Amino acid sequence: MGRQEEELHDELLVRVATRYFRHGMLQHDIAEAEHLSRPSVSRLLAEARDRGVVQFRIGRPVDRAHGLELSLLRGSLLRKCVVATGKHRSLYGAESRIGYVAARYLESQLPHVRQLGVASSRSLSGVVAALASARRPDLTVVDLLGCLPSDRSGEDNRAHTARAVAGRLGATFRALPAAFVYRSESARSAALASAHVRRALDLGPLSDMAVVGIGSMQRFDGTGLYSPVPRQDLARLAEDGAVGHLCGHFIRADGSRIHNDSVPLLLGIGADELRQIPRRIAVAAGQHKVVPIAAAISGGLISELVTDEATASGLLSFLQR
Repeated sequence: MGRQEEELHDELLVRVATRYFRHGMLQHDIAEAEHLSRPSVSRLLAEARDRGVVQFRIGRPVDRAHGLELSLLRGSLLRKCVVATGKHRSLYGAESRIGYVAARYLESQLPHVRQLGVASSRSLSGVVAALASARRPDLTVVDLLGCLPSDRSGEDNRAHTARAVAGRLGATFRALPAAFVYRSESARSAALASAHVRRALDLGPLSDMAVVGIGSMQRFDGTGLYSPVPRQDLARLAEDGAVGHLCGHFIRADGSRIHNDSVPLLLGIGADELRQIPRRIAVAAGQHKVVPIAAAISGGLISELVTDEATASGLLSFLQR
């Protein structure tokens, strides 16, 4: 029953494909029956063919490792888990495998979401690229981290993930128009003096769902626009036990936060405020992300994970130690 509830998009693929290929319904009639637009039905039929739903028979999509998903759910505190397979690379074209699968999962979860919080991150750019265009004027996408537009042409579209997600989904966007990292408390206080900034900060924890990335100690890019934490500070944080960071918060292996002079001054959602959001989906992959992902799970910072097969296997082995 849990699988059926979480795979709304996959079920829609099967229903649409069944109506079209098995029952011979016209795309216009399918659109009316499923309350979709005619182009959406066409896109779903193409996706059903690409993902292997339509073969000689109608069956499950072939781009997820269901066995690993179940093992991770049994072996961790995660409430939901999506693992992209290492096969069928050609299905995704120029899009990343994890970005494609994460986008499909996000789309399947959005029908009942009215406010989506997004922590802008370069690691989420693949999700944005794979999102299908939609019209959701009833949905509000909220910046969870301070993120100023870049002066460099085109950079804002790649790094300012929250704005890009809102654009793809045809949703209302609520910006947090301030820098993410500050060199002094006085500069941060000056940004907080803006009523617009304070309102945006208050809005974040009220989200129904959040989408975030997870960073390792290899780098810290803020919201992706620049690298505000020097390597020597990263080294000191690692010496103090930091294994990674999420929404700018550096965490130990047990999920606890680090507080010292090397921690950057941030303007964005706090760790406790993030936990107030009912569903917190992390999209992260790579062997260097295994320990940070495990820490984020232990600290209750994320409740759901989208990753790839190699990372999921490494995470499962790490959790079983």
